[in-house]
Amino acid sequence: MSPFAQTLLVPALKNILFATDFSPCSQAALPYLHAIAERYASTVHIIHVLAPEPQIGIPLDRLPELDTERNVAQADMNTLLAGRSFGDIAHTAIVERGQLWEVLAPFIKENSIDLIVLGTHGRRGLRKLVLGSVAEQVFRHATCPVLTVGPQATHEGAADTSFKTILFATDFSSGSQHALPYAVSLARANNSHLILLHAVPVSLEALPNSMDPTLSANWEVSVELVADALGCARRQVADLISAEAMKELDPEIVVECEPASEMILRVAESNQADLIVMGAHRASAHSVAAHLPWTTASTVVCQAPCPVLTVRS
Repeated sequence: MSPFAQTLLVPALKNILFATDFSPCSQAALPYLHAIAERYASTVHIIHVLAPEPQIGIPLDRLPELDTERNVAQADMNTLLAGRSFGDIAHTAIVERGQLWEVLAPFIKENSIDLIVLGTHGRRGLRKLVLGSVAEQVFRHATCPVLTVGPQATHEGAADTSFKTILFATDFSSGSQHALPYAVSLARANNSHLILLHAVPVSLEALPNSMDPTLSANWEVSVELVADALGCARRQVADLISAEAMKELDPEIVVECEPASEMILRVAESNQADLIVMGAHRASAHSVAAHLPWTTASTVVCQAPCPVLTVRS
């Protein structure tokens, strides 16, 4: 049995953190938040973080009734809580002021957060969406899984979402190992069609240095090497979960030679995936598992037609 198969414990999602700025992007994440919280009987902790006060020469205590920004945020929070999303779900709500991660970090620890949910938008363009954004701060710092609803996610009918098709993208890294139990657990809970995907990197580095890739004879060798790599990867993917789980879930296995982000997005689109689950890590440049680095995770989140659940190594 593979190391992956031995670690397929059902993840506990007792406490979920929903970080919101009350924008339409945050609203778009609500149906998915509700679906998961309902499935796992979770408590949802809703938080809105106000920007820190500007530095002034003389510190002044602002009276609560005169803090207009906080009052507006609290009114928005009350409106959110009065909606249908949290009527049947245990929840808490808080408005805090400060630097985002300096507020979130202790909150996550104190409340034993198992999952963070947030929406993100494309105001800076797709290539810059995650880098430098609020979502990127959460990606880079949070040790628990993060469910992100990006700008390309389709929200029509999302209120009835049941994650009918789940795409699990693996690079066989420790991040993937930690992400797999979430994909399997959600697939079981929702009776989903599970797709196990691996992208074999497109590279000529596997060829011996003495070979000239422009020669047809050597191209035939290259094709053989690629075929061997695909076969080996398919066997690795098939060995990710136990025989019992394979029989129960009957997952579809997709292994192809293609850039990871392009393949993940293409397969998600063509299969109308409702959720992408993938590991996320800061792989070193020389790592053999470096074809799913932060740039790939960022690209997938930005352009995915569905929510993306990223799990850190």
